[in-house]
Parts: sequence; C-alpha cells; structure tokens
Amino acid sequence: MNEIDVLMLNLPTTSWYKDKFAKSNSMPPLGLLYIGTVLKKNNYTVKIIDFAVENFLKESFIATLKKTNPKVIGMSTYNESWKAQKIICSLIKQVLPEVKIFAGGAFATFCYEDILNESETDYVIRGEGEYPVLDLCNIIFGKAQLNIMSVSGIVYKKMDNEICINENMKRIEDLDQLPFPDRELVDIEKYLLPYTISTARGCPGACIFCSSRAFWGKKVYIRSAKSVFNELMYLYDKYGATVFYITDDTFTASSKRVFEFCKMIKETKINFVWGCESRADIITEELMKELSDSGCKKLQIGLESADNEILRKLKKLVTIEQIENGIKLAHKYGMHISASFIIGHAFDTNGTIEKTIEFAKYIQSKYGAYVMGSVNTPFPGTEQYERAEELGIKIFTKKWDNYKLDNPIISTENISIEKLRYYHEMIINVMMQNNSINDANIVEDETYANA
Repeated sequence: MNEIDVLMLNLPTTSWYKDKFAKSNSMPPLGLLYIGTVLKKNNYTVKIIDFAVENFLKESFIATLKKTNPKVIGMSTYNESWKAQKIICSLIKQVLPEVKIFAGGAFATFCYEDILNESETDYVIRGEGEYPVLDLCNIIFGKAQLNIMSVSGIVYKKMDNEICINENMKRIEDLDQLPFPDRELVDIEKYLLPYTISTARGCPGACIFCSSRAFWGKKVYIRSAKSVFNELMYLYDKYGATVFYITDDTFTASSKRVFEFCKMIKETKINFVWGCESRADIITEELMKELSDSGCKKLQIGLESADNEILRKLKKLVTIEQIENGIKLAHKYGMHISASFIIGHAFDTNGTIEKTIEFAKYIQSKYGAYVMGSVNTPFPGTEQYERAEELGIKIFTKKWDNYKLDNPIISTENISIEKLRYYHEMIINVMMQNNSINDANIVEDETYANA
C-alpha cells in the first residue's frame, strides 16, 4: 500500500437503519467520490475507506494510517456516528499528530461548533465540498498562495480558539461541468447497488422534517439529460453496468428532462434496469409509461402521513389521494414500489398515526408496496428542529448519537415518548410483513426485488 496525499472516510454508524441499509441497499458514497475525483484531477493521490461496507479492527486501521501516511484526512459525518467520529479523530491524531482533519456532510454543516470544540477536527466544510476541499488542500500542500480566511465554505478555529466562519460557498450551478465520480476510489464490488448516479442537487420541497433545503439552498440545480446519459454510458462501457439507481431527492422534478433521458435510454436498445425517487403529485400515466418503457423498475415515494391536514402542515404539498394514485400507477406498470412514512409529527394524534399505519398496511396488501416506517426525529438543519418549542416538540436528549430514525427521542403536545415507542413497535411489525407480501411483486432484477 503506497503513501497518499488525502485519505477520506465514510464514517461507521451503529444505527439499525443504516446496518439494515448496508445489507440490503448499500451504495457508494457519491459525495466523497465527487470530492476525491476533483482532487485526483488536480494531481492529488486519494484513497477512500467506506466503513459502511468495510470492517476495520483498530490495529488494521492504525496499520493503514501508517502505510498510507496521508497529510490530510477528511470524513463524511452523520449524527449517529458522532461518538465514532470523536474516537476516530483521536486515534488519527495519536498515530499521525501532524495530519489535518476536515469533516463534511449534513451533520458537519449544522453542528460545526460541536465538531470543532469536542473532537480533534481542524476544519469543517459546510455545504458542497468539492472546491472548498480543493482550496484547503492547495493551502496545506503549499500549491496556492491562498489565505484560509479567503476559502468559502470553511469553518475553523483561530489561534485563540475563536471559531471563524467563512462566507458560504457559492453553489455549483452548472453540474454538467463536474467530472463523473471515479468509482476506482472504492471497491465497487462491495455494494449491492454499485452504480448510482446523482443528477441534481437540492429539492423542490420544503418539508419541515427535512434538512435538504437548509443544506443546499432553495434553488435546485440539475444536470442535463445528455450529461446524465453520458455518465450512464460511461458506466456501461467501463463496467458493463446495466442496473443503476438515481439518488436524487426527486429525479422526476423536471418531467421534460425525464422524457429526454428515457428517450436516450430506449434508443440504445440496451436492457437497462433502474430506479429513482419521485414526488407523488408529479406522477402521470404518460410519465409512468415512459419510465417503465425505459427500464425503470423501482420507484420510491415519500408517504410521510396518510392524513391530508398533517401533510399540509408538514409543507409536503401533496395529498393522500395523489400518493395513492402514484402508487396505483406504479403498480399498474409492474414497478417495485417503496413507500416511506414517519410517525410522531408535531401535529400527529393517536388517530392520525393509526390512520397512517393502516394506510401502510393497505398499500402493502393492495399494491405490493414495500413500506418503510420511521420515527420523527428533529435533525439539526430542519425547520422542526429550529422551531421545536413553538411546534410543541420536546426533545429529550442532546446526544447526537441518539438521533436515529428508529429511536424515539421526542414527545409532542399529543403524543408521549412512551406512546411513540409503542407505535414504533407497531411499524416494525408492519415492515416485517414486507417480505411475505412482496413475494407476489418481485421484479425480474434481484437487486430491486430485495431493496
């Protein structure tokens, strides 16, 4: 193993949700791949370790640090990996005292003070990471006459321990100019869904339980259909990939682009099998037929609640009727349907939670949907976190490791934490029915059948 310039880590997590995800739906860390690719194109040597799919004992990780001897180490962070993050940072500094550590991702963006004050992290990258990381590395390696104060998107401590927050990074508007992620940076064979494509940044929605808008900003920037298609053909030519998944929050936000992309796929005459996520209100018969004809076999839809008043207050901007119509159309075209919902919203009552659980059972049995339920968790960066007291949400812990989708940590004006635990057990039972119910709805491609 040769020495490298930059080592990047996708941090481990003890989350039940992510453990299950790694076994059934694991994907490469595209964010790190984009950053690593930009660094490589600027003549840095890079290695990525993805703890989501790679197991390292302490001794083997120490050996890797010594052999690679990086000057910079970056990590993608999560609330639930906060304890692991602190331990790993401490271990890194013990082995390589002079190394510079940066952290990025949603958790770092919204909890930078905790990271800089409570872990041995030197820099935090807020928002998009490609160019702030490149600028940071150019400074550390002496490749550019930049001052750290001039690097947008970075937070760090001054000599007097005062936290300095540089101006926000100007967002990348022309995503077509970014290089395709270099999958050679990871062991692609370790992933169940190895070929994933990001085609947009941001979400048109403004749901109060989601931090996407706070992270990306209000505007959604999308790649052209041609750029996305070119990446698909690159994956096909290089790896023989015919199964892929589009990771966007809402790939179908631009129906015009969807039709252009699907047309290009069909013209190849290659039997691609793929999946994406869509808002229910965008789904039409014409759109669904086009997706199906181009090989789309998996559709993820955010259900969130089965009560229209709750959906309205969540700023979901869809109705339960639109959700069922979207699921019905996906079922008609033989797609593997995933529908996610949340219990314990600020406005939920016993009645609305039970209504949502019953609707989940209904779409399981009628449409063969694979339902995934989670507990409302006010993550930093979400509107409901910022307005928790106003919304009547009481958060019982400030330990970031406890902020998990399967771990009730709140009560609301209508629902106690004990009652939320009770309902959580109910949704676990509902999800356990997925395997038996979906036997009748298995698509030809095994990857999506098991997703």
